Amino acid sequence: MVKLELTSSSSIDELLNKKRIIVNYISYDIIEYLAPANVLICSKCMALGHFKKQCTQVKETCCTCGEQVDDMKNHICSKIEKCVHCDQNHKSSSLKCPVVKSFRTELTRKILPLNNHSTPDTNLMNKNIIFNLTNFPPPPPPKSSTLSINPMMVKLDELINKLSEVKNHLANLEAKHDKFEQFILEKNCNDEIVTKKINDIFNNHMDLKKNVVQQSLYIDRHENLFCKLLIPMFEDLFSFIVAQNCDKRGNPLDVDLKCKLNRYLVQMKKAIEGK
Repeated sequence: MVKLELTSSSSIDELLNKKRIIVNYISYDIIEYLAPANVLICSKCMALGHFKKQCTQVKETCCTCGEQVDDMKNHICSKIEKCVHCDQNHKSSSLKCPVVKSFRTELTRKILPLNNHSTPDTNLMNKNIIFNLTNFPPPPPPKSSTLSINPMMVKLDELINKLSEVKNHLANLEAKHDKFEQFILEKNCNDEIVTKKINDIFNNHMDLKKNVVQQSLYIDRHENLFCKLLIPMFEDLFSFIVAQNCDKRGNPLDVDLKCKLNRYLVQMKKAIEGK
């Protein structure tokens, strides 16, 4: 089967009337080629036969789950495919839907009889005869078996279905790409927050370290001051106690007291010196 495209309408009518064409002394049959009817699917309500601008439905219908919502941007889809036409597990915009196929078949049946009517004869038009299709019975519709057997129709249906699948696949890829971009943006934002917190912790650690050093210096200063004051004070105190350890005759009350106090003083000095 070869498709022949002509720009002259008169040549087309002539060939269709002859129903034959001779090429290289070989006669070939000619039939009019009719492309399959395009089915309009509303992207808002998923109904057949009109566009979104012509839709009268208030709510929007999800093409995947079939749920009606006020705003599709805020809709959280369940990802469970359910056709609003036949309730089967495919999207409502799928051309594989039996309802969509039946609608296309009926639309093609209605278009075929109109295209098969030949144009009125020019002689009749010259005689002011009004040609009205409604005054004549339409020809019988083509048999469905003929359409189904036509290999071109089958191939076109398969091509349209594959294009629809490719479109759906691209839409899924676009959605996944948008989610990945959103994930990257959130990750970068979280990384910045973590980096800021780490810098704050490091700065706090450095401040704490400085404070510890300062406190250590303060302790060393006070310790040195305390030691310089404490040892002489204890020496004077021990001397006073030894002087008071005598009776009226001048004899010591406790003979070992002076030795004990001297031993305590020596141990204290060694402890301060870290021995």
